[in-house]
Amino acid sequence: MTYRLRVKVGGLELELEGDREFLEARFADLSWIDALLERLGGLGRQETVKAPQQLAVMTTASFSSFVEFASHVNPEKNWEKFLTIAYYLYRQEGRDLTYEDVEKYYAQARWPMPKNVWDVMSHLIREGYMEDAGKQNDRKVFRILRKGIEYVEKLMSGGGGGG
Repeated sequence: MTYRLRVKVGGLELELEGDREFLEARFADLSWIDALLERLGGLGRQETVKAPQQLAVMTTASFSSFVEFASHVNPEKNWEKFLTIAYYLYRQEGRDLTYEDVEKYYAQARWPMPKNVWDVMSHLIREGYMEDAGKQNDRKVFRILRKGIEYVEKLMSGGGGGG
């Protein structure tokens, strides 16, 4: 799968495209941005860029459990709860979401299960928060997308999702 990541630094906008490992490697060490900015005459040098992986460490590592994380995010709607679980799994375990995960984490958080989990997931896919990632070990797998990640991070910052 190909991922695309856009970064704005001052007056410069970069777009990187590649597989997940490539993008994570690019943002593990950002010294290449300084070299690029130097070659371009220092455009945007005044601002600091934080790597997505560094943001992830700051957002989920400070919580000792999913329950603590979920109480901080405080999702209200079922689709927000699905996104919260998917975000947690993506950041903490580097993996995608299954329906079994939904059941497990709903039980941990003591949330009442939705009547139709497939409708909730269909909504998330239709709205561009998640995507169908095929099957893994004969189980349906769903991947959180950038829109979903940003939504949860906005909830975490207390800004509300707005979607």
